Amino acid sequence: MKGLISSMATSIRRLVTDPAARATMIASIIIYAVIYPQPYKSEVTRDVPIVVVDQDGSNASRELIRRVNSSDKVQVVSIVNNFLEAKTLFFERNVVGVLMIPTHFERDLIDGKPSPVAAYGDAGYFLLYNAMMGAVVKATRSIGAAVEYVRLTSSGINPEIANTVISPITNTSIALYNPSGGYATYVIPAAFVLIVQQSFLMGIGILHAGRKPLKGVELLAAPLAYIAIYCLWIAVTQILLPFLYGIPRLGTWLNLYCVAIPFLLAVTALGFAISQAFKEREGVVFFLVVMGLPLFFLSGISWPMESIPEPIRWIALLIPSTTAISAFVQVDQMGAGLNEVADSILIELALAVGYTILALGLMKLGQKK
Repeated sequence: MKGLISSMATSIRRLVTDPAARATMIASIIIYAVIYPQPYKSEVTRDVPIVVVDQDGSNASRELIRRVNSSDKVQVVSIVNNFLEAKTLFFERNVVGVLMIPTHFERDLIDGKPSPVAAYGDAGYFLLYNAMMGAVVKATRSIGAAVEYVRLTSSGINPEIANTVISPITNTSIALYNPSGGYATYVIPAAFVLIVQQSFLMGIGILHAGRKPLKGVELLAAPLAYIAIYCLWIAVTQILLPFLYGIPRLGTWLNLYCVAIPFLLAVTALGFAISQAFKEREGVVFFLVVMGLPLFFLSGISWPMESIPEPIRWIALLIPSTTAISAFVQVDQMGAGLNEVADSILIELALAVGYTILALGLMKLGQKK
């Protein structure tokens, strides 16, 4: 036992004294933890600047502008009389959207005729585009409902019946597990699983690629030392960061580590297998950097796994983060029990066993050569 602990301490000293490994396995996590969440602190998109082309100049058009501007999602920064001015503001990047209210807008509303408005937005910035369009749609629907209500009640229809005619179905939207509907709550816990994996793989590659294979007690001590360090990073990224940034958590730390430890075992085994496949540490770093973006898309963070072709989904299961991300989110953010993520845990354990066998095989092959 003393030999194991001594060997673990030696592995940690080797990590700390190696500048590249220290920067990858310690400094990078701290830097990511501080910097990565900053752009998402506001959670939702607010005060998107837009310009309004008011060609009607009526009370109804001013009321529509007021309702659009009352939304916390957009801010009307300018009201102009012609589309050319609005176009200039748009292409100068002073605004990201244009709302155009046509001539005779109020007259058509009063006459019961269709009175369309046009909204132009930069869909290249999808969050900004959705914020603008959501505010415009909500405002136009509310003013249309108000005009219809006045028309119905003035014709003698009971106000309660008029309300039912205008809105026969009432929708109540409840955002489970993400009450604010924010982007940080969605992306940070999942993205940090991938960040932990990539830094762990790079660190093992830096420490062991091109060097003599581990022998004896080192074969167990080094992986245990690295896993112990990354158990701390799991606490930082999955418990401390959500607490600091107000991200909802429903799970317990015990369930979290029941998912985290099989995940770290699988990543450790994969890291040693990769380190044995490359003769130089630079090759490991280059390989993992190149694979970073494909792994991000395969992780299910940016695109639903259900929409990825089935053959690619099967390949993605070979990456520990693929199943771990959904398991972490289910346990930590959704309060799932271990029985609900048992399949993911079993997959991680199977990957740990498979990659351990692969790593040992590559070590034996390297020793023969």
